[in-house]
Amino acid sequence: MNKGAKFYRCDFQVHSPRDIAWTGARYGVNPEQVEGLTQEDKQQIDDNRNQFCKEYLDKISSAGINAIAMTDHHDVVFVQHLRRVAIEQNEIHDIMGEPEKKVTVFPGIELSLSNPASQTIIIFDADFEDTHLNSVLNFLGIQPTDPYDRQTVQTQRISQEVINNLPQLHKILDEVSYCKGRYIVLPNVGKGGQHSIIRQGFQEHYIKMPCVGGYVDKDISQESGYQNKINGGDVNYGNKSIGLVSTSDNRYEDGREFGKYSTWVKWAEPTAEAIRQACLAKESRISQNEPEMPQIFIESLDVTNSKFLGGFNINFNQQYNALIGGRGTGKSTILEYIRWGLCDQTVKIGNYQELDIIQNRRDTLIRKTLTAVDGEVRITMVKNDVRHIVKRNSASREILLKIGDGEFQKVSEEDIRKVLPIQSYSQKQLSDVGVKTEELKRFIEQPIKSSLERTSYNLDETNLKLKNAYNQLVRKKKVQNEIANFNIEGSSIKGQVKGIRESLKGISEADQKTINKKSKFELEKTIIENTESELSLFESKADELLELLKLYPEPIEPHIDNIENKDLIENLNTEVKTKFKNINEAVQNLKDIFNESGLKQYTEIVEEWGKKQAQFDSEYEAAKGKSIASQEQLTNIKKLEDRLAEINSLVADRKSVLKELGNPENDYNAYKEEWKELHLEKVQVLNDQATNFTDLSNNLIKAVVTKNINLANFKEKLRSILEGTRIREERIDALIAHIRSKDDPISEFIAISEELRLLAEFKLDEENPEELPSTPILDSTGFSEDHKLKMQSKITTDDWLQLTATELEFDPEFFYTTNNELGDEIPFRDASAGQQATALLTVLLNQPGIPLLIDQPEDDIDNRAIDAIIQNIWNAKKKRQLVFTSHNANLVVNGDAELVICCDYKDASSQTRGIIKAEGAIDTKEIKNEITSVMEGGEKAFRLRKDKYGF
Repeated sequence: MNKGAKFYRCDFQVHSPRDIAWTGARYGVNPEQVEGLTQEDKQQIDDNRNQFCKEYLDKISSAGINAIAMTDHHDVVFVQHLRRVAIEQNEIHDIMGEPEKKVTVFPGIELSLSNPASQTIIIFDADFEDTHLNSVLNFLGIQPTDPYDRQTVQTQRISQEVINNLPQLHKILDEVSYCKGRYIVLPNVGKGGQHSIIRQGFQEHYIKMPCVGGYVDKDISQESGYQNKINGGDVNYGNKSIGLVSTSDNRYEDGREFGKYSTWVKWAEPTAEAIRQACLAKESRISQNEPEMPQIFIESLDVTNSKFLGGFNINFNQQYNALIGGRGTGKSTILEYIRWGLCDQTVKIGNYQELDIIQNRRDTLIRKTLTAVDGEVRITMVKNDVRHIVKRNSASREILLKIGDGEFQKVSEEDIRKVLPIQSYSQKQLSDVGVKTEELKRFIEQPIKSSLERTSYNLDETNLKLKNAYNQLVRKKKVQNEIANFNIEGSSIKGQVKGIRESLKGISEADQKTINKKSKFELEKTIIENTESELSLFESKADELLELLKLYPEPIEPHIDNIENKDLIENLNTEVKTKFKNINEAVQNLKDIFNESGLKQYTEIVEEWGKKQAQFDSEYEAAKGKSIASQEQLTNIKKLEDRLAEINSLVADRKSVLKELGNPENDYNAYKEEWKELHLEKVQVLNDQATNFTDLSNNLIKAVVTKNINLANFKEKLRSILEGTRIREERIDALIAHIRSKDDPISEFIAISEELRLLAEFKLDEENPEELPSTPILDSTGFSEDHKLKMQSKITTDDWLQLTATELEFDPEFFYTTNNELGDEIPFRDASAGQQATALLTVLLNQPGIPLLIDQPEDDIDNRAIDAIIQNIWNAKKKRQLVFTSHNANLVVNGDAELVICCDYKDASSQTRGIIKAEGAIDTKEIKNEITSVMEGGEKAFRLRKDKYGF
């Protein structure tokens, strides 16, 4: 578990059975009976109290409370019992693996003051000694009630001669060595009421109090005036902002108030200083509702061995992690190990030489610091409560991944990038992004990557279908042209045969009739061949269907133990199997139609016709043989009839092909529309994200997508097709500029594609007109008739498909807003490096999702923007994990890092080895000291954190 700060659900005002207003059993005796108690009596009271504490803690835990402060009026007896029992119970919960049931108990006291006339609670460190607790009552002028009294005496306000005001209360406590730095005072700051200091006439007390927080009984008022006061907006209250905690003030044995009124407070260790730091950073560390937390985060980094840092382990916080230390102590190396372990790819940002430098630098680091000592990087990452473990070996470069309870499996870098993505930037990389379109484009596309990938996949499928449909359409046109040509030839042959037959001499009328029947028998033969072809087609389809049915239905047995409604799904499976059984039987029945018995009647008819044909052939040959004078004409008729039979067979084959092709025009038009709709969907997603991007940048950046269609591939392919035509490149450029100038560039691209299609298909049309098809867009962009003649001679239908059936890309154009009110904008590349980086970091921090790693963000951003960035960090860490290295104390302290990891040299004199010197949150003394001594402006940052609240 990491040593950083985490949220705990707290109730800082819980009472015991000694409270005067308690409802339930009490454990003790009346005052007059105390002196007569024996040791056995006292032990019995203690045992009863301990048993009560166990049950009380169970009720607290069951209500989802992680920490309480027992703050009885002017009394500390029962909290000592409760704390001892809690320690024992928590040890049991640890052994049982039930950390969620543990309850931290802070000791405390509720004070009734005379000046200001109000109530205040003091909370001490969770491990504050019992003996010190008893002593605190004495120097606060409180006469303690005997510990075995069943209840405390009636509370009397502490005299103003002892405590005159809240500053004096702090002064008294600070003068006691074991109290100083180990307590926090929280006055009652409810809206009005006799116990609160937020009431008429108490403004001066509020202004002068050195308190950073306050408590409220039950609900916190949402009335605007009250909220304005406690949030520092009311000058009459010194513009003092404080942290608020809601408390149950529970006085019921059954704990009925537990969980109704509580506050989430963040700390690393259960100390008063932690509560104080939470109040100082209330936007980040105090929440009245269950806090929002990142659901994707790096849990730990384990390096088995490395040359500089040796073997080490870091358990990261779910929220904001800051790596600090002197220069060269290994902070950047740790980030690079994470990036390498998760196969984070250096973004291709256009400058491949620069890319090589960055990649080579990383490869060199891994080779020299890990490979040299056979080091392995192991990273545990949690995605939506599922733990993923990656192991990457620097020597073998083998990558293993374990998901949940599964086994380790060998995977590729791309697999890791897809399953466990992160977003990361090296030193000064953010300020170098502004002029790199590809990197800026990533800001738009990264959050919608899955959506774009889904659209891209659908487009690939649609493009494939579109190409197939178009090829079928082209094929259909070719087949139709062939049929038309064959029909023309057939008509000619029929005319020739008829003429020759009529000119035959020396043939009897009966023989002439026999010869004239030849064409009829040929037609019948064609019909029979067609039927054979059609039946054969459906027999093959039945065979295909039977083969396909061998793969269905999908078995559910492997999943049956992992489903909820087992009986229902098994019934469904039975029904589906029955359906497929029926389908199989139906297809088998269909197949049986084509066996010998199924085709018996068909075969008999064909055989009977075959006999008639054989008889006719005999009569035909005899008729031809009787006319010696017409043998040459009869020979010609035979050749022509053979060719006509061949043509009839060819036409029949092509008609069968046409039937198979169906209506590719409809398919082509449907897929073309689908292609357009998918691109419109893609543009809509990009535009929505561009709008979101602008919002995330707090309107500092504007992105324009639709008109920035990327036609670089289109241009290159068209230029290649037209090579040798002497059509100048500026004509292609004019065509692209025309597309981009339109409000709907996608529709215009489609329109131009259709004009190019007409030119590509021009050669297919057997009835080509003398003039080329109409192409108004090509005409308007300067393509002459000569140009188009050259184009149609060069471009094929295959070329056209490659040119247009592809996914279109968009390169958003970015602008920097110099004046929001006036709407002044400049190209983003013209903004200063600091403006660019600040705007982009604002986007990154406002963007939820995957972990964000940045090496020294302060190197990129404008110092004047630090305060705004800090506020963005507060919100960011609710929605995404942050891992930063930094030398800027403001980013760490006032950004309120949950976990600070301090890097240092093992030996300051040689600086050859590094160590992880300390880990923890800024509410721990060790980390506070490290920040103050190592970081630039560390002490000033802590002072700013304090001064921000006016004390």
